[in-house]
Amino acid sequence: MAQTGIYLTWVTAAILCSVALMPFLRPRFVKHSWSAYVDMFRRYWFHMLIVFSVYLWKDPLDQIDRALMASTRIEITPYIYAIEGDVTLWVQSGFKSPILTEALTHFYVMGYMTAIFSAFIYPIYADDRYMADRVALTMFYVYILALPFYLFLNVRVTGDVIPGMETLAYDLTPEIRNWFVQIDPFTNGMPSLHIGMPFAIWLAFVKWDEDGRWHRFSMALLAFIFLTAFSIVYLGIHWISDMLGGLLVAHFAVLFADKTRESVWGVFDERLIGRRFALMIDNPRQALRKILKMIQKAVEPYRQASRKQTSLAIVTVLFLTTTILVYDATHQSFPLEGVEVPSEATGEGEWMIAINDTADEDTAIIAWNLSTSDSYEVGGAPWPSPPSVEISGQKMVIYGGFRFDWFEIDPSFGIISPEYRNDLPYRIDDLGIGTTQAGDSYVALLNSSIIEVMSPSGSGIVSIEEVYNVTSLTVSGDSVFWGTDRGNGPELNIFSVSTETRQSYFVNASSDKETEMGLKDAGIEVDPMNGSITEISADSTSIAVTVDVGAMRRIVLLDRVIGSSEIISEPAWDAWSPHLTAEKLVYLQVTAFVPDGESETNRYNDVYLFDRSIPDTVRLTSGSESIHEDPRVVSIGAAWLVTTGDDSTILEIYDMEDPFEPYSRILLQAAVVMLVPLLMVWTVQTASESRSNQVSESLNI
Repeated sequence: MAQTGIYLTWVTAAILCSVALMPFLRPRFVKHSWSAYVDMFRRYWFHMLIVFSVYLWKDPLDQIDRALMASTRIEITPYIYAIEGDVTLWVQSGFKSPILTEALTHFYVMGYMTAIFSAFIYPIYADDRYMADRVALTMFYVYILALPFYLFLNVRVTGDVIPGMETLAYDLTPEIRNWFVQIDPFTNGMPSLHIGMPFAIWLAFVKWDEDGRWHRFSMALLAFIFLTAFSIVYLGIHWISDMLGGLLVAHFAVLFADKTRESVWGVFDERLIGRRFALMIDNPRQALRKILKMIQKAVEPYRQASRKQTSLAIVTVLFLTTTILVYDATHQSFPLEGVEVPSEATGEGEWMIAINDTADEDTAIIAWNLSTSDSYEVGGAPWPSPPSVEISGQKMVIYGGFRFDWFEIDPSFGIISPEYRNDLPYRIDDLGIGTTQAGDSYVALLNSSIIEVMSPSGSGIVSIEEVYNVTSLTVSGDSVFWGTDRGNGPELNIFSVSTETRQSYFVNASSDKETEMGLKDAGIEVDPMNGSITEISADSTSIAVTVDVGAMRRIVLLDRVIGSSEIISEPAWDAWSPHLTAEKLVYLQVTAFVPDGESETNRYNDVYLFDRSIPDTVRLTSGSESIHEDPRVVSIGAAWLVTTGDDSTILEIYDMEDPFEPYSRILLQAAVVMLVPLLMVWTVQTASESRSNQVSESLNI
């Protein structure tokens, strides 16, 4: 795909730059030879494994981060903004220029790859095992120390928070935007690894380069750090606090590398591993005895009650507790029982309804109570073909062809049965449920060039005439909304049932000039001024509409009170299926836009949540190769259908109010109770061992 192309360009350029700079930055005694590149893989394969394993973790950990963010919404961005204010905006505004933006965007990615790649490859190419051991461990620990911040203390990029500031790097081109969004959740600001990683490596070289052989490389790395610090601020990515966090992480990474290097490389040195493997083949019994002796030596310090033993117990309790809580927060789904291939699912409040689309069986309609996880059969069958469903609170309408059934959802009899069945002389094209200002329920039905407003029993209330070329319809409260395609742009119409008044609005689905020009330059044709409304969702104060602008669809949110509108979805990606409530909006959006429409990845999409109270957008799903459908805001959070690669379908739930299971709370309580005595014992042991050491030192003197 296109975004893969830009990534491969950056990687290739980083490798070539690293090789080209080696003659100038390597120690003077090292002679350049191509055979040395091959030999270093044999000598330092485990060093490479632990460093590049970080990149294997990144995607699954980012998925966990997105799930945690959606479930717990823990972030410290407002506090950092309260402290720093608009400092980074001053930098961006003072230096902003198109040439600088493009140059620093490529430097931000390619330059970082070059610096990290060079810092790791140069020592192993030079066969400087002393430095390679320390640098590899330092790089590994930087990422390990940053993980808790990324998972539990999310910090958003400055360009998404500070008014007037732009994410210049992310928005340079649609191709670059696609790549960044796929690999970056935009909430991993603290600490900045663009500062933390190179600074940690620089500290390692300064600390352990005793004869100055790496002096030239260290100075080049220091210059890179200063230029990177300016770049990440200018491009609208990091806060000043993020850089301070990176410096602290770097310091502790070097400290841990110093303390653990002997024990780590005493076990995982490639030369020792090779000898042990040869011994295992030659003399398995002797090899087994050595392995048992190593295990015994490693366990020996923990056999007696000491501070080390207590510290291990504390770490174990914290690790197990955190792991289970994270699992709960990221695994909130239950099987969609009773419906194998649903043609439609919808929901509101505490109810979710799905319809079976099995050709060789009668249509089955199942209702789930999301508060109790109980499922119920919905009556009213048979239907000649799978019908559609509309739900509003405890009211529901199932319709198809020339018929609609009205329900007051009441599961007390086991089967939810219709109160009214209405057979009409015309076909129902679309339908919505509403309530008049007097509190009476009604149904709005679209047929050809007329919208009929009826009572639940089928008696007429009012007719809305001359509604030609209707593209979508919905109802909220006393208002009926529909989109009209008259060939002159996306037109939204609103009709009040109680007052019988009617209004029309033009919906502006145009993005900013830079985005539209970027799409045009990429060969993606859009025409927002002549688009059409394909979906509508509304509440008492706002309206969310899907506008087809040509090569894609965009979600536009209109404020009915102040008359403003904004594009909520990523304007360069296809988005659809909005569902709006008082504070939240969920919708579907492709993971990355492929304009040819032929790529199989166009099938895959993610569920996004826009929280209007913050405001803030969170991706609830994690870019997996699944088909998500029918997202709805429900009483406990959000719900949608997801079809996986094996064509199995589940109803996935995100509980925004209480992400942890009851057993998790019990576990947390037990952990707190256990930690109190463990910490007390640890404190006593620390004081006792410190006193013993002082006595020993006095006797030695």
